[in-house]
Amino acid sequence: MKNILTIFSGRKHCLEILIKYLKKALELKILDEIHFWNFTRNPNDEEYIKSISNLKRLNCVGNGKYIEIVTPIINNSFTLETSDSTDFYIKIYDEKQNIEHEIVLGDWITIFDKTDNTDNTDNNKNIKVSIIENQLIVCINNKEIANYEIQENFTINNIYIKNGFNKASTISYETIRHDGFYFMDTSNTGWKEYYEYYDKPIFFDDIIIKCDDDIVFIDLNKLPKFIDFIKNKGDDYDLIYANTINNNVSAYFQQNVYKLIPEDLMVLEYPPGGHCGSLWESGKKAEILHNYFIENYQNFLNYDYNNAIIEINTRFSINFIGYKGNKWCKIKDTCLNNNDDEYNLTVDYVKNRGFKNILYTDFYVSHLSFFAQNNEMNIDDLVNKYHCLYDTIH
Repeated sequence: MKNILTIFSGRKHCLEILIKYLKKALELKILDEIHFWNFTRNPNDEEYIKSISNLKRLNCVGNGKYIEIVTPIINNSFTLETSDSTDFYIKIYDEKQNIEHEIVLGDWITIFDKTDNTDNTDNNKNIKVSIIENQLIVCINNKEIANYEIQENFTINNIYIKNGFNKASTISYETIRHDGFYFMDTSNTGWKEYYEYYDKPIFFDDIIIKCDDDIVFIDLNKLPKFIDFIKNKGDDYDLIYANTINNNVSAYFQQNVYKLIPEDLMVLEYPPGGHCGSLWESGKKAEILHNYFIENYQNFLNYDYNNAIIEINTRFSINFIGYKGNKWCKIKDTCLNNNDDEYNLTVDYVKNRGFKNILYTDFYVSHLSFFAQNNEMNIDDLVNKYHCLYDTIH
């Protein structure tokens, strides 16, 4: 069983603070894996995410592009596994000689799909690439399928991989950096790939958390409690929401039920149908709320919620939610007909599929901003303050 946190990624300036919390959560063994789903909008953000993670999911668009992996190269050989059932490409590079070789595995991958009867739930193919003297040798599932003569003294320094046209595959290999952080490449056309991915037997025993890339605070002391609640009570509920600072519905309860936000600071109404509202549309209001939380965070974290949960039957901004892997089949088609996953999960599915979504009160995260707030907020100042808050606590 794993605790997997997934992120729709992402903006570097936001992720830099979130990663502090995630590294600590991995160090404390609260989380087992972090999946960065590549929904970036500029190349610099994408390169940043690649630089702090290990490739786990390939998704080829057009002719595709090679992505480097870093794995042990022992005796001029390395191994990896792929779930690809069609085309798979490996490029190896010798820096000193400035020579590269490209290995194209097409029919051989398909043949092993048809003939390999080994007990492997995901039907992964184990690929080993070796240089022995001046021979390039490729094996799949311990069977040699290619042997080529190449330049003498060729040394593998860099490894790059990609898969076939419009194909997606999962990659696994021994990692030697950024343990626990994984890059999940996408076609970047919507959320559909994300929701379909986790409906697999290998995730049935796992707890899967979806986190926005601009979560700038996580109560790590209560995160295990949040995960345990999903584990033990997740069969009784569907989406389980964290108590989120700068979430238009959470804010209503923080002020009107738990009296944590003074009314002379601002008035926080329940947005009509849970959507939009005065906080959602006001960057000034959000900035005041963030500053109040930073200055009074202990009041929020130490409040005795008596393990209260609140059923939410309206729209809810899914900034930080938890779900059980064995129930993922209920949400895998979230973006089948449209890309409004939030509306589908929190409105349509509640009305038409009997979803029971709840706010878990005794676990806080902080969400930086909604797009309607950005023009009125001093984002850089708030990010700096949240960095300081992390340093104060940890």
